[in-house]
Amino acid sequence: MERRDAAILGFGAGATALITGLTVWAALLLGVTAVEGGTLSAVSLAVLVLTTLAAFEIVAPLPAVAAKLGAIRASGARLFGVLDAPPSVAPPARTGLEPDGDPTVRVRDLRVRYGPEEPWALDGVDLEIPAGWTVAVIGPSGAGKSTLASVLLRFRDPEAGRVEIGGTDVTAYPADEVRALVSGVPQDPHVFASTLRENLRLARPGAEDDELWAALRRARLADEVTAMPEGLDTRVGTHGLGLSGGMVQRLALARALLASPRVLVLDEPTAHLDPDTRDAVIDDLLDAAEGYSTLLITHDLAGLERVDRIYVVREGRVIQSGTHAELSREEGWFRTVSAH
Repeated sequence: MERRDAAILGFGAGATALITGLTVWAALLLGVTAVEGGTLSAVSLAVLVLTTLAAFEIVAPLPAVAAKLGAIRASGARLFGVLDAPPSVAPPARTGLEPDGDPTVRVRDLRVRYGPEEPWALDGVDLEIPAGWTVAVIGPSGAGKSTLASVLLRFRDPEAGRVEIGGTDVTAYPADEVRALVSGVPQDPHVFASTLRENLRLARPGAEDDELWAALRRARLADEVTAMPEGLDTRVGTHGLGLSGGMVQRLALARALLASPRVLVLDEPTAHLDPDTRDAVIDDLLDAAEGYSTLLITHDLAGLERVDRIYVVREGRVIQSGTHAELSREEGWFRTVSAH
């Protein structure tokens, strides 16, 4: 594709230069004859030649456009393919999800796949997060852990089964109502090129500074922000440029806490951190999550002795569940991986 585009671009540029030169020479020859015959002044001849050059400057970009036409068509096809794709979340059947109800999460026989011919990303998953508990879902990459998070956060509907909060099937309610109850820290939290204050206020636009500081203290980030010369007005670059990986995760947690959720979803929060930073961040995240119904999704075993229950997922199925102590004694995936 690139070789073809380069060939078209080179041919177009050469052809344009050749045609421009021939046209200018023709204008000069005819113009000089007209000047000698007295039918055209010298000034008019100069204007004629310059007008000819200007006309070709207008069409000069066309070869580059022609070279990119195939790529533009392909991009358009991909874009319209996305726009024409059916939504992954069905329209809500009702509204009025109770924001202050029981935050117990129950997942029953959950089945999800990404296409009719695709394998099951989740194949009959059952788990429960009692109110105030921290539950970890662990397993290798591709086990279906992040798919579970996307269902809880209403980015995807299950094909079968139920996801309940306080006994209510959340898939029947608008995504915004569910996300008022369920907030999360994604694997790669987005940080905008703005101030820390504005990045935090994404969760609650009208939040006062004392509320922002309270969220930062809960996420163990207040001391670092206090040490910055401009405090909450400190500007950060796109994707958190200027902040460490651990600070980005804590900022995302503070933003999630500011939304006052009942359920927290922490999706691979230490995936890109070095071991020392990872241990400190997971301790801070679990401290901040106390009192919430929390789902920790991870492939890392650090800090799991602090959670109330662990579910091991492989190939979309729960293959083990229990406390850290129970799974450490039981033959299976958890003990094998822990030993390494």
